[in-house]
Amino acid sequence: MIQRFALNINFKKMKNFLLLHLLFVTITLHAQFGPQQIISNDAAVARSVYAADLDGDGDMDVLSASEGDDKVAWYENLDGLGTFGAQQLITANLHAAIDVFTADLDGDGDMDVLAASKGYNINDGSIVWYENLDGLGGVSSQRIISTLTNGAISVSAIDLDGDGDLDVLSASFSDNKVAWYENTDGLGNFGPQQIISNTASSVREAYAADLDGDGDMDVLAAEAAEDKVLWFENTDGLGTFGPEQVITTNVNGILSVYAIDIDGDDDMDVLSASPSDDKVAWYENVDGQGTFGTQQIISNTADAVRSISSVDVDNDGDMDVLCAMSGINTIAWFENMDSLGTFSTLQTISNQTENLRSVYSTDIDNDGDMDVLSASSLDFKIAWYENLTILSTNDFSIVPITIHPNPVKDILRIDNTSTTKIEAIKIYDVFGRLILQEKEQLNNIDVSSLKSGLLFVQLFTKKGNITKKVVKK
Repeated sequence: MIQRFALNINFKKMKNFLLLHLLFVTITLHAQFGPQQIISNDAAVARSVYAADLDGDGDMDVLSASEGDDKVAWYENLDGLGTFGAQQLITANLHAAIDVFTADLDGDGDMDVLAASKGYNINDGSIVWYENLDGLGGVSSQRIISTLTNGAISVSAIDLDGDGDLDVLSASFSDNKVAWYENTDGLGNFGPQQIISNTASSVREAYAADLDGDGDMDVLAAEAAEDKVLWFENTDGLGTFGPEQVITTNVNGILSVYAIDIDGDDDMDVLSASPSDDKVAWYENVDGQGTFGTQQIISNTADAVRSISSVDVDNDGDMDVLCAMSGINTIAWFENMDSLGTFSTLQTISNQTENLRSVYSTDIDNDGDMDVLSASSLDFKIAWYENLTILSTNDFSIVPITIHPNPVKDILRIDNTSTTKIEAIKIYDVFGRLILQEKEQLNNIDVSSLKSGLLFVQLFTKKGNITKKVVKK
């Protein structure tokens, strides 16, 4: 581990040296990734990986859920550069732990832990959370949100009723449910299960996004048994959901869905991953109101693709696509080549996993680009892969732009000491959702209404774009 750390540091020095010598050179650059760095091989039948700053020290720690040993665990990023400590148990008693997520559920400014249990049999399963008691990663005992989730498979937190706190969204495949749970007091006390749908046959994932552009969170779902990508409109902004609306049935064995602005028109498009037809595809939100176009295939050779997400992998200002393929045990990405949704062929990040189940992207080593995490079940492995992308000359030319304070509570200040004018600012949450944009006031941005957590602030200029990380208190 010491030797690997030394090599990482030397490479970062080499990147800085190259930047100075490439300032006046026109080059085309693509994201490249370093070798697999194992965080843990003690997550039996690992199913989910996630990242958040659990200990409040400003860097991203890693969490895992592992079905075989009933564990939810976390791993401290010891130096902010991707050197991780030993596995720290949150629980070893969550029956077939299958998904993990973090959010400030009790409104005290630190990241709590949310998890889903698939259960040992068809009538088992639960959604639970663990309070971060000290802001340092010391967690409470298990707190049950619901046990009415047979075969729970997906869990996340989002404000579904517009009251400013974080509610919980779940999908459970044995009882065909997409459901949500109101955070009744903002302190992590949750109301009864509210069913969005109980006819989504073998639902495999639920994801929240504003699909119709009306300012509230709708719900996207993957229905595996009937090969559907669905969405449900939040009709009143209070968590009353309309009937299912089908985006496509042209998928086989759909397992994963995601929403992001793929074509740069400021509305939420949809991505899907279906392993039975090896297909990664996207669907344009043609009017910004939830009317979706025909399927656009990114790849139909993504062997047994299980998980999909979107992030700016290559630092060029648009959203690329990241996926996990269990058939060939490969983590891969597809470049958004024109910022409009024309994608490259598959680019491999790693094939050093056995039965790959989950991928997630975040900046692990604090160098400004997005690294990748993976969970694989047969080798019990949680691992990460460093994004070695060298900043483009456009990015380098506008580095003299600083953002402060960080962390920020109310007003984010942008100091531009370069000769390059900032033309627009967009702020995204950790899921890649656009949550604020500004084209007029470009020096002081009011972020007081935004939720606590990690934000990505993207600055747009004629010479290129730059993205900076900010923590919202």
